[in-house]
Amino acid sequence: MAGLTRSNGDRVELNTLYTSANLKFFKIDGGSAWTTDSGTPPAALTEGTAGDIARGINPLAHITKSDGDYMIVIVDGTQWDAAGLDAAVTKITDVSTTVTELSTLLSL
Repeated sequence: MAGLTRSNGDRVELNTLYTSANLKFFKIDGGSAWTTDSGTPPAALTEGTAGDIARGINPLAHITKSDGDYMIVIVDGTQWDAAGLDAAVTKITDVSTTVTELSTLLSL
C-alpha cells in the first residue's frame, strides 16, 4: 500500500500517511451525478445523502466537501477496501461512484 505505513518507531518520512491502527482513508466521488439535481430522488450529494452513506458504511470518521463533490471517509481497514465501498455506496445512492484509497491527506 503505497504511502500508508504502520508506525511504531520514531523515523518519519515526508508525504507519508502513518497510522498505528488498521485505518484506511478513502475519497468517494460520485462525479457530476452528485453535483447536479436531475431526477427523483435528486442525485446531488446532500446532507441527507451523506448521512445515508455514513449510516450504510459506518465509517470511523467522515467529511463531505461543502459543494457536495466528494466525501472523505476513514474506515476500519479490516472491513473495507475500495471495491467494497464502491459497491456499497453505489447501492445506497443508486449513482455510480469512484472510490480511491488515499495515501496522503495533504492535497485535500
